[in-house]
Amino acid sequence: MKIFHLVLLIMVLSISTCGSVQETTILSNNTPSSSAAATQDPDPGTVQPLATLSNDHPSTSLMLDPGVILVSFQAEGPQRMSFDPKCKHCWLEPSIREITSPFQGSHAYGIPEKDECTFNISGSGIWTAQVSRMEMNPSLQPPVNLSGSGTAVSPAFYLEKGHYIFQREEAGEASPVYDLMFSNGSYLMDANNTYVQPGFGDVYDYSSPGKIRLFDIAESGTYYLSVYAKENPKPWNASINILAPAPVMGPGPAILKST
Repeated sequence: MKIFHLVLLIMVLSISTCGSVQETTILSNNTPSSSAAATQDPDPGTVQPLATLSNDHPSTSLMLDPGVILVSFQAEGPQRMSFDPKCKHCWLEPSIREITSPFQGSHAYGIPEKDECTFNISGSGIWTAQVSRMEMNPSLQPPVNLSGSGTAVSPAFYLEKGHYIFQREEAGEASPVYDLMFSNGSYLMDANNTYVQPGFGDVYDYSSPGKIRLFDIAESGTYYLSVYAKENPKPWNASINILAPAPVMGPGPAILKST
């Protein structure tokens, strides 16, 4: 068992010290306090907004084709924002975000079939939001290094079938929740279908102390990362690396028979 742990440690260290590193992607930043800056272009990987919402116009109904819908939002100051999307033929998860200072973030929702959906947002302060279709054009490949400042959706990235290491910089209460997602908006589950990869804990459990998780990709394709922060803004950093094959152990030193 000690040999296995030593081999795994060597593999992790070798990944973090070799290979070219891609430029870090900033997923969200503090929003300037001016009202003019509140209306910004959609996040990378989106097209022209399907609808624009605000505290004066907090709801919209849309007929949507299958795919992933991105809701990008901007809060001008501290407030609590509630997101309550509803579709006629599928369930979308509602959420509440605590915002402590000017902030911009995003949520993603998978739409499995053509559907009529309503997006309702409420907040205790001034805010704006854009509803857009997320384009799945993967611009990243491992090693994927991501950073952000609160609740956000990453750009799409491409993963080959194989074994991977997910590493986060923060742990416990300081860490957001990370969910790996398929390009259709469904969760990437573990082999036993018991939890969402990488598996540090669900959105109500921030107590996990670990910083590294191993996970498998059973099918090559496009994926993205959804990040849910307890407080917004709050810095975070994460990376996805290919797990190097275990070194082949030799037969060991030859044992010479004494004559």
